Amino acid sequence: MELGDKAGIYAIAEIIESPKIITNPPDIGYWIDTSRVGVKPCTKIRFTSKLLDKPLVRENLKEDLVLKNLIVIRQPNATNYKITQQEWQRVHELRG
Repeated sequence: MELGDKAGIYAIAEIIESPKIITNPPDIGYWIDTSRVGVKPCTKIRFTSKLLDKPLVRENLKEDLVLKNLIVIRQPNATNYKITQQEWQRVHELRG
């Protein structure tokens, strides 16, 4: 989820290994807050879909009967979010 007026779902990924402490991540230049590197467990992910051309923006998600209560909308400051099977199916319907 991105922040700001264009906040929304821009990619879908799957976890490909168990979380662990990574002291030297390969994408260190991407991190905004490097104070957590090597302190909090991280995991590797693989993008399964990129929605850069047609993101599912927060304003539309808030109007969807199934997705309006997503944790990412209610608590947007985290990075990974659990969703229900029904929410997962709805995201896939919307992404086309």
